Amino acid sequence: MTSAPLPPPGRVSTTEQLMELLDGLYGADADRTSAGASEFWGRLLQQPGHLLGTDLPDANLVAWQAAHLLPPSADPGRPPTALDVGCGLGRNSAWLARQGFSVTGIDVAAPAMAEAARRSPDPTYLLRDFIREEVPGAPFDLVYDSGCFHHLAPHRRISYRAALHATLAPHGVFGIVTFAAGRMGTTADDAMLLRQGALEGGVGYDLDELVDVFEDLDLVAAGRQPTADEVGAPVFTQDFLHAALFRRHR
Repeated sequence: MTSAPLPPPGRVSTTEQLMELLDGLYGADADRTSAGASEFWGRLLQQPGHLLGTDLPDANLVAWQAAHLLPPSADPGRPPTALDVGCGLGRNSAWLARQGFSVTGIDVAAPAMAEAARRSPDPTYLLRDFIREEVPGAPFDLVYDSGCFHHLAPHRRISYRAALHATLAPHGVFGIVTFAAGRMGTTADDAMLLRQGALEGGVGYDLDELVDVFEDLDLVAAGRQPTADEVGAPVFTQDFLHAALFRRHR
């Protein structure tokens, strides 16, 4: 996706020009999904003891794999492919690689990409903005997002859906982890979020809202993140997160 500058005298004539105009309503610290957030995420992920510094995979991801819900390869001659959106330090990318996936992890934070590659060289790590830049290697059998989507401004959900459409294979599976409404993240409506030009640290979603946003996909599984005891393995799990798994219509 390439940016189109506003034509003089600033009249909107394309969808992307409208998106960029709405982007301008938010301060630099509000949008944590674009390249401008690299420094923020770099500082956060380097904080000693921060919960996102772990190497453990998401509990729901491990549970989905155990239930045989993650996709096989569309081509028996190659491993299944996975795109880890907003991969951070690569904990889920590395785990997927150990399960036999050919993994591409993308993030806007250069320091995170360097550390992820140091921790696990098996995935391919790329500095990419999911909603504004093309991702090499598409389409993928699995697209997974743990914690990126809930930092999007309301209008950029439209861009996200377009990016997902471009990266998810026809048979593909999409997994997402977000703040759970009422437990973490703002519950302000979209009109308020646009008026105030801030996301209050992220948006909380209930599962019905996620089903509505991704209505063109089939819901496979949804709910809170399971506990480590339920999964039977060391995993990353938080009671303020929930997860949903979708499959693309064939």
